[in-house]
Amino acid sequence: MMTDKELIKNLRKLDKIQPSKHWLVLLRRNLVAQIDYDIKRERSERFDFLFGWLGSFQSAALAVSLIFILFVGPWLTIKASESSLPGDLLYSVKKASENVQKTVANSQEKPRLQVEFAGRRLEELSKLNYSTDSSEKTEKSREVIVDFKDSLASVSQQIKSISSRDKAVVVAQETRKLKENLAKAKGEMPSEIKGDIAEAEKSIEKINEEILAVLTSNDNEENGENGENAATTTVDQEIIIYLRASTSTDEEISPKE
Repeated sequence: MMTDKELIKNLRKLDKIQPSKHWLVLLRRNLVAQIDYDIKRERSERFDFLFGWLGSFQSAALAVSLIFILFVGPWLTIKASESSLPGDLLYSVKKASENVQKTVANSQEKPRLQVEFAGRRLEELSKLNYSTDSSEKTEKSREVIVDFKDSLASVSQQIKSISSRDKAVVVAQETRKLKENLAKAKGEMPSEIKGDIAEAEKSIEKINEEILAVLTSNDNEENGENGENAATTTVDQEIIIYLRASTSTDEEISPKE
Protein backbone atom coordinates (compact mmCIF):
# COMPACT_ATOMS: atom_id res chain seq x y z
CA MET A 1 0.00 0.00 0.00
CA MET A 2 1.30 3.48 -0.97
CA THR A 3 2.38 5.61 1.94
CA ASP A 4 1.60 9.31 2.34
CA LYS A 5 5.13 10.30 1.39
CA GLU A 6 4.99 8.27 -1.77
CA LEU A 7 1.61 9.81 -2.70
CA ILE A 8 2.92 13.33 -2.18
CA LYS A 9 5.99 12.52 -4.25
CA ASN A 10 3.87 11.20 -7.14
CA LEU A 11 1.60 14.26 -7.02
CA ARG A 12 4.58 16.55 -7.33
CA LYS A 13 5.53 14.78 -10.50
CA LEU A 14 2.26 15.88 -12.04
CA ASP A 15 3.56 19.48 -12.21
CA LYS A 16 5.95 18.38 -14.90
CA ILE A 17 3.16 16.97 -17.10
CA GLN A 18 2.36 19.31 -20.06
CA PRO A 19 -0.95 19.08 -22.00
CA SER A 20 -0.68 18.16 -25.66
CA LYS A 21 -1.11 20.86 -28.32
CA HIS A 22 -4.07 18.98 -29.80
CA TRP A 23 -5.87 19.03 -26.47
CA LEU A 24 -5.19 22.75 -26.04
CA VAL A 25 -6.57 23.54 -29.50
CA LEU A 26 -9.65 21.40 -28.88
CA LEU A 27 -10.23 23.05 -25.50
CA ARG A 28 -9.86 26.52 -27.00
CA ARG A 29 -12.40 25.70 -29.74
CA ASN A 30 -14.86 24.36 -27.19
CA LEU A 31 -14.55 27.49 -25.05
CA VAL A 32 -15.02 29.80 -28.05
CA ALA A 33 -18.07 27.81 -29.20
CA GLN A 34 -19.59 27.94 -25.73
CA ILE A 35 -19.06 31.71 -25.48
CA ASP A 36 -20.50 32.26 -28.96
CA TYR A 37 -23.53 30.13 -28.08
CA ASP A 38 -24.14 32.07 -24.86
CA ILE A 39 -23.95 35.40 -26.73
CA LYS A 40 -26.38 34.24 -29.44
CA ARG A 41 -28.80 32.86 -26.87
CA GLU A 42 -28.83 36.17 -24.99
CA ARG A 43 -29.49 38.08 -28.23
CA SER A 44 -32.24 35.63 -29.18
CA GLU A 45 -33.96 36.12 -25.83
CA ARG A 46 -33.91 39.90 -26.35
CA PHE A 47 -35.37 39.63 -29.86
CA ASP A 48 -37.99 37.15 -28.66
CA PHE A 49 -39.11 39.65 -26.02
CA LEU A 50 -39.19 42.49 -28.56
CA PHE A 51 -41.09 40.55 -31.21
CA GLY A 52 -43.40 39.16 -28.57
CA TRP A 53 -44.33 42.71 -27.60
CA LEU A 54 -44.74 43.65 -31.26
CA GLY A 55 -46.90 40.58 -31.76
CA SER A 56 -49.20 41.72 -28.96
CA PHE A 57 -49.37 45.18 -30.48
CA GLN A 58 -50.12 43.68 -33.90
CA SER A 59 -52.98 41.64 -32.41
CA ALA A 60 -54.43 44.75 -30.78
CA ALA A 61 -54.10 46.70 -34.06
CA LEU A 62 -55.84 43.89 -35.92
CA ALA A 63 -58.70 43.90 -33.39
CA VAL A 64 -59.11 47.68 -33.74
CA SER A 65 -59.09 47.35 -37.53
CA LEU A 66 -61.80 44.71 -37.42
CA ILE A 67 -63.94 46.91 -35.15
CA PHE A 68 -63.40 49.83 -37.52
CA ILE A 69 -64.45 47.74 -40.51
CA LEU A 70 -67.51 46.33 -38.75
CA PHE A 71 -68.85 49.56 -37.29
CA VAL A 72 -67.30 52.52 -39.13
CA GLY A 73 -67.11 50.88 -42.54
CA PRO A 74 -70.89 50.72 -43.09
CA TRP A 75 -71.25 54.34 -42.01
CA LEU A 76 -68.61 55.42 -44.53
CA THR A 77 -70.36 53.37 -47.21
CA ILE A 78 -73.68 55.05 -46.43
CA LYS A 79 -72.08 58.51 -46.55
CA ALA A 80 -70.44 57.66 -49.87
CA SER A 81 -73.77 56.49 -51.27
CA GLU A 82 -75.56 59.80 -50.58
CA SER A 83 -74.38 61.29 -53.88
CA SER A 84 -75.12 58.16 -55.93
CA LEU A 85 -77.65 58.17 -58.79
CA PRO A 86 -79.90 55.43 -60.22
CA GLY A 87 -77.72 52.82 -61.89
CA ASP A 88 -74.72 53.50 -59.62
CA LEU A 89 -73.29 50.68 -57.53
CA LEU A 90 -74.09 52.37 -54.20
CA TYR A 91 -77.60 53.55 -55.08
CA SER A 92 -79.15 50.42 -53.55
CA VAL A 93 -77.24 51.17 -50.33
CA LYS A 94 -78.67 54.69 -50.35
CA LYS A 95 -82.25 53.42 -50.71
CA ALA A 96 -81.73 50.71 -48.06
CA SER A 97 -80.43 53.33 -45.61
CA GLU A 98 -83.52 55.47 -46.21
CA ASN A 99 -85.82 52.49 -45.62
CA VAL A 100 -84.09 51.80 -42.30
CA GLN A 101 -84.49 55.43 -41.23
CA LYS A 102 -88.20 55.36 -42.11
CA THR A 103 -88.64 52.14 -40.15
CA VAL A 104 -87.03 53.38 -36.92
CA ALA A 105 -88.49 56.93 -37.05
CA ASN A 106 -91.51 57.73 -34.92
CA SER A 107 -94.80 58.97 -36.34
CA GLN A 108 -93.88 62.60 -35.61
CA GLU A 109 -90.65 62.44 -37.63
CA LYS A 110 -91.75 60.30 -40.58
CA PRO A 111 -93.46 63.11 -42.57
CA ARG A 112 -90.34 65.28 -42.38
CA LEU A 113 -88.17 62.32 -43.43
CA GLN A 114 -90.44 61.57 -46.38
CA VAL A 115 -90.21 65.19 -47.56
CA GLU A 116 -86.43 65.02 -47.21
CA PHE A 117 -86.28 61.82 -49.28
CA ALA A 118 -88.59 63.37 -51.87
CA GLY A 119 -86.10 66.24 -52.10
CA ARG A 120 -83.34 63.72 -52.75
CA ARG A 121 -85.33 62.18 -55.58
CA LEU A 122 -85.84 65.62 -57.11
CA GLU A 123 -82.11 66.31 -56.83
CA GLU A 124 -81.39 63.00 -58.57
CA LEU A 125 -83.77 63.92 -61.39
CA SER A 126 -81.96 67.21 -61.93
CA LYS A 127 -78.56 65.47 -62.01
CA LEU A 128 -79.50 62.87 -64.59
CA ASN A 129 -78.10 63.73 -67.99
CA TYR A 130 -80.88 64.44 -70.51
CA SER A 131 -78.64 65.75 -73.25
CA THR A 132 -79.38 62.71 -75.38
CA ASP A 133 -82.59 60.77 -75.62
CA SER A 134 -82.23 57.16 -74.55
CA SER A 135 -84.53 54.50 -73.17
CA GLU A 136 -82.15 53.85 -70.29
CA LYS A 137 -82.28 57.44 -69.05
CA THR A 138 -86.03 57.52 -69.44
CA GLU A 139 -86.30 54.33 -67.41
CA LYS A 140 -84.11 55.80 -64.65
CA SER A 141 -86.20 58.96 -64.66
CA ARG A 142 -89.41 56.99 -64.27
CA GLU A 143 -87.87 55.00 -61.43
CA VAL A 144 -86.97 58.19 -59.58
CA ILE A 145 -90.25 59.99 -60.26
CA VAL A 146 -92.24 57.00 -58.97
CA ASP A 147 -90.28 57.09 -55.71
CA PHE A 148 -90.75 60.85 -55.63
CA LYS A 149 -94.53 60.56 -55.85
CA ASP A 150 -94.59 57.67 -53.35
CA SER A 151 -92.74 59.80 -50.80
CA LEU A 152 -95.22 62.65 -51.29
CA ALA A 153 -98.16 60.26 -50.93
CA SER A 154 -96.68 58.95 -47.67
CA VAL A 155 -96.35 62.51 -46.36
CA SER A 156 -100.01 63.18 -47.18
CA GLN A 157 -101.06 60.05 -45.29
CA GLN A 158 -98.85 60.64 -42.26
CA ILE A 159 -99.24 64.38 -41.77
CA LYS A 160 -102.39 63.93 -39.69
CA SER A 161 -100.40 61.99 -37.10
CA ILE A 162 -98.36 65.10 -36.23
CA SER A 163 -99.51 66.49 -32.89
CA SER A 164 -96.76 69.09 -32.50
CA ARG A 165 -97.32 72.46 -34.10
CA ASP A 166 -93.58 73.04 -34.43
CA LYS A 167 -93.05 69.78 -36.33
CA ALA A 168 -95.95 70.61 -38.66
CA VAL A 169 -94.39 74.00 -39.39
CA VAL A 170 -91.04 72.33 -40.15
CA VAL A 171 -92.71 69.97 -42.63
CA ALA A 172 -94.46 72.94 -44.23
CA GLN A 173 -91.15 74.77 -44.62
CA GLU A 174 -89.51 71.73 -46.23
CA THR A 175 -92.51 71.21 -48.52
CA ARG A 176 -92.35 74.83 -49.58
CA LYS A 177 -88.68 74.43 -50.57
CA LEU A 178 -89.55 71.23 -52.39
CA LYS A 179 -92.28 72.97 -54.39
CA GLU A 180 -89.93 75.81 -55.34
CA ASN A 181 -87.19 73.40 -56.45
CA LEU A 182 -89.68 71.37 -58.44
CA ALA A 183 -90.87 74.48 -60.26
CA LYS A 184 -87.26 75.32 -61.19
CA ALA A 185 -86.35 71.80 -62.31
CA LYS A 186 -89.43 70.71 -64.25
CA GLY A 187 -88.45 72.75 -67.31
CA GLU A 188 -85.39 70.54 -67.78
CA MET A 189 -87.25 67.26 -67.30
CA PRO A 190 -87.89 65.00 -70.31
CA SER A 191 -91.35 65.19 -71.83
CA GLU A 192 -92.01 61.54 -70.90
CA ILE A 193 -92.34 62.41 -67.20
CA LYS A 194 -94.08 65.81 -67.46
CA GLY A 195 -97.39 64.14 -66.57
CA ASP A 196 -95.80 62.62 -63.46
CA ILE A 197 -94.43 66.03 -62.50
CA ALA A 198 -97.94 67.51 -62.72
CA GLU A 199 -99.25 64.75 -60.43
CA ALA A 200 -96.42 65.47 -57.98
CA GLU A 201 -97.40 69.16 -57.89
CA LYS A 202 -100.97 68.18 -57.02
CA SER A 203 -99.65 65.94 -54.26
CA ILE A 204 -97.72 68.87 -52.80
CA GLU A 205 -100.88 70.99 -52.84
CA LYS A 206 -102.71 68.21 -51.01
CA ILE A 207 -99.93 68.07 -48.41
CA ASN A 208 -100.26 71.80 -47.89
CA GLU A 209 -103.98 71.37 -47.31
CA GLU A 210 -103.30 68.64 -44.75
CA ILE A 211 -100.72 70.74 -42.92
CA LEU A 212 -103.04 73.74 -42.86
CA ALA A 213 -105.78 71.53 -41.42
CA VAL A 214 -103.41 70.34 -38.68
CA LEU A 215 -102.36 73.90 -37.80
CA THR A 216 -105.97 75.11 -37.83
CA SER A 217 -106.99 72.24 -35.59
CA ASN A 218 -104.23 73.14 -33.14
CA ASP A 219 -105.38 76.77 -33.20
CA ASN A 220 -108.93 75.75 -32.28
CA GLU A 221 -107.77 73.50 -29.47
CA GLU A 222 -105.52 76.18 -27.99
CA ASN A 223 -107.95 79.12 -28.31
CA GLY A 224 -111.38 77.55 -28.09
CA GLU A 225 -114.26 77.66 -30.55
CA ASN A 226 -113.57 81.24 -31.72
CA GLY A 227 -110.69 79.87 -33.78
CA GLU A 228 -108.40 82.84 -33.24
CA ASN A 229 -105.00 82.46 -34.81
CA ALA A 230 -102.39 81.06 -32.41
CA ALA A 231 -99.42 81.87 -34.67
CA THR A 232 -97.33 83.98 -32.32
CA THR A 233 -94.08 83.95 -34.30
CA THR A 234 -93.22 85.49 -37.62
CA VAL A 235 -92.32 82.06 -38.99
CA ASP A 236 -95.73 80.65 -38.08
CA GLN A 237 -97.51 83.60 -39.64
CA GLU A 238 -95.50 83.34 -42.87
CA ILE A 239 -96.15 79.60 -43.12
CA ILE A 240 -99.88 80.00 -42.60
CA ILE A 241 -100.03 82.79 -45.19
CA TYR A 242 -98.14 80.56 -47.64
CA LEU A 243 -100.37 77.55 -46.98
CA ARG A 244 -103.59 79.52 -47.38
CA ALA A 245 -102.27 81.13 -50.55
CA SER A 246 -101.23 77.78 -52.05
CA THR A 247 -104.52 75.99 -51.36
CA SER A 248 -107.99 76.61 -52.74
CA THR A 249 -109.94 75.34 -49.71
CA ASP A 250 -109.66 78.51 -47.63
CA GLU A 251 -111.43 81.75 -48.42
CA GLU A 252 -108.88 83.94 -46.63
CA ILE A 253 -105.42 84.63 -47.92
CA SER A 254 -103.94 85.81 -44.62
CA PRO A 255 -104.39 84.66 -41.03
CA LYS A 256 -107.01 86.33 -38.88
CA GLU A 257 -105.89 89.25 -36.83
